[in-house]
Amino acid sequence: MRSFLFFLLGIFGIVALWFVLCAIYPPAIIPPPRSVALALRDVVADGFFLADLHATFWRVVGSFLVSLLIGTVLGILAGLRKDLLDTLHPVMVLAESAPPVAWLVIAILLFGMGSAPSFMVGLSAAVPIFFFNTVSAVKGLDRDLIEMAVAYRVGRFRLFGSVYLPGILLSSVAASSSSLSVIWRVVIMAEAFTAARGFGPRLWGAYLYSEANVVYAYIVLIVLLGFTLEYGLIRPGVNWLQTKLRIERNGP
Repeated sequence: MRSFLFFLLGIFGIVALWFVLCAIYPPAIIPPPRSVALALRDVVADGFFLADLHATFWRVVGSFLVSLLIGTVLGILAGLRKDLLDTLHPVMVLAESAPPVAWLVIAILLFGMGSAPSFMVGLSAAVPIFFFNTVSAVKGLDRDLIEMAVAYRVGRFRLFGSVYLPGILLSSVAASSSSLSVIWRVVIMAEAFTAARGFGPRLWGAYLYSEANVVYAYIVLIVLLGFTLEYGLIRPGVNWLQTKLRIERNGP
């Protein structure tokens, strides 16, 4: 209850700051909340809303799932083999350090316009997150337990399922929240310049036509959907999986 009150306090602070800025800047720069609310209503009622929602979501979810697979698999292999870690580490640092707009330009040169650049930008942002979290998880496993399992000749599949997998899953779900929020932002940024459908091009088009209230309406919509993903899907799923894995690890 206390955390929820502070959450509401943060939202109230944002709204209060918005009203203050409205008194300082003209509506062409910062429109009032009522104007944005009406524009948001029109955006949701627009006949293209569901198509834009579908286009953005499948790019975000697709990038997330592929990043989870690639980053986790490479992280497991690199955590088990130091030579592979030494090889992949600078690659992941490069992917993580380069700004999303750089990957966007490269993706446009390689694949042209469309959904592919959004996927590439999403992968470049999220794969390193899953990779480094998985490497840390593998290196943090109980070595005594692994050595004991090897001494008792526990099969490789059973060893992986009972020792490696729980620790890796906990690391992956912990990285899911941060990676999804990053993907959500960079994919919408990328699709604004490369796609015909989605929230990105709609937001960019409203800016080009100087429709400030529509711009802010899409920003509010994107933030609300991000909140829905985080607090309605990712966090409950992460908490459930962490609880389940800890129960299975500690026993009834």
